[in-house]
Amino acid sequence: MDKFMLLEDREHGDNMFPFRVYTVDYLDGDAIFNVHWHHELEFIYVEEGKINLQVGTENHTLREGQAFYIPTGQLHGAFPIDKIPFKLHAIVFHFNLLRSFSYDRMESNYLEQLENPAISSAVRLLPNESEGEILKIVNKLIDAYVNRRPSLELVIKGYLFLLFAEMFDKQVWKYNDQISFKDSNKITLLKTVLKYMNKNYNQKLTVLDLAAQVQMSEGHFSRFFKSLVRMTPMEYLNKIRISNACKLLQKTDKKMIEIAMDVGFNNQSYFIRLFKKQKGCTPIAYKRKNPAINLSEDSSHRPS
Repeated sequence: MDKFMLLEDREHGDNMFPFRVYTVDYLDGDAIFNVHWHHELEFIYVEEGKINLQVGTENHTLREGQAFYIPTGQLHGAFPIDKIPFKLHAIVFHFNLLRSFSYDRMESNYLEQLENPAISSAVRLLPNESEGEILKIVNKLIDAYVNRRPSLELVIKGYLFLLFAEMFDKQVWKYNDQISFKDSNKITLLKTVLKYMNKNYNQKLTVLDLAAQVQMSEGHFSRFFKSLVRMTPMEYLNKIRISNACKLLQKTDKKMIEIAMDVGFNNQSYFIRLFKKQKGCTPIAYKRKNPAINLSEDSSHRPS
């Protein structure tokens, strides 16, 4: 997955089995993956080292052996701590994977609660007496996927049900609701402008245009945006543009000037210079190193 898509528009797994585990142990730029969200549920597990995990407006140090559950639609991003090496796994799956064809007791007692943001919030999972069993199941999920064990789909689905059963039994959400929702208005405003940027990145946009989407002054908006996303609005917008340029380089034979203009740059030289700064190579070199792909299929994660 392109590490930068703020609202991911790709499938994790496929329609028949929307589940994927991504392993990340390197940086591509200054983030492990930038602030984004998606409709799928996600568990992030740190196998080695430690990272800074932003969930909503809160920042958490996630250490080796710890995990975080990210509910649907929750903003999140991951960043290195100093130059400490790390290795993490992101378990991403669609809610429909847990559903039955009929409305049953599982749906009414558990799944409806997982979909309710007032009940099911983001939560840190620690290797203690209470939550240790949950983390064991997380590790079994990762191991089953990585080693492609027989009857993989049955095993994965079984572990997911066991995982949530343990989380309900241990009442892991009991103490997390207040933390997750105290800045919900900020998150709503940020999502509004991120959606606008993602939809209109190929247009000529200014900071004033973006600020108008959330009815803020230009200065207030710039401070608000950087405090949550860790970069200026235009830096973020240009990352979206370069990310989409990468897709066009892989799936089209358009000329460089056409690609530059398609993603919102009027100056080809500036586009090439910015591309090289972000990706470490020119667009031509990137195209040579990344042959044409079918973007409807799954590809490797982060690095969002």
